[in-house]
Amino acid sequence: MNILTEKQRTEKAEKIADTALQLFQTRSFGSITMSQIAAKSGVGKGTLFNYFETKENIFMRLLLSGYQDYFENLIQDFQKLPSQVSVEEFSNFMINQTQYLIRDKSVLVRLNALRAPVLEGRANMDQTLAGRQVLYETSQRLGQVISEHVTFISKSEASHLFIVQSAIISGLMNMMGLDEFDHEQLSPKFTDFKINLETDAIQTLKFYLTGFFASKKQ
Repeated sequence: MNILTEKQRTEKAEKIADTALQLFQTRSFGSITMSQIAAKSGVGKGTLFNYFETKENIFMRLLLSGYQDYFENLIQDFQKLPSQVSVEEFSNFMINQTQYLIRDKSVLVRLNALRAPVLEGRANMDQTLAGRQVLYETSQRLGQVISEHVTFISKSEASHLFIVQSAIISGLMNMMGLDEFDHEQLSPKFTDFKINLETDAIQTLKFYLTGFFASKKQ
């Protein structure tokens, strides 16, 4: 009997998840099947279900681990900044990160937009909770690093700002395509329904940050 070590099981699970991520880079979530993931990762479908009971489990893992990696990189980036960061510098940092997420981390923001309406319906709660706990702890460390550089922002406020940033991007993504039906352009012109994700996300975050910093002065 071939019994894998815990390390080998972890490596195989990561390979399966990486395969799903590769498929997601060029396909929609709905068009990806467990059979495709199994075949492309070189495992039997039965073996696949020993690691992930649903497709949603795989993509929830990708979402949580993706944001954890992103926050870890943010911690390293922020530690390179001057010991004291001004309001303007911090605002520019948040704006630049929003632009970076939309332009360079589009797969991650697509996953995040699927979380509530799609993934949570069939993802394993215990596994999701464990992943969120790790992500929360990383978020707290990020908040601590920011509060040490930006003295007018507390650790909890810094962590919360990234939740707001995420909500803005995901919310706008879920409102895109109102002038389409099933990816086909509708004949009537619904001009005011059009959304430019990068432009509108940055503008909305600027409005939020302006109000946030104004409240800090009161």
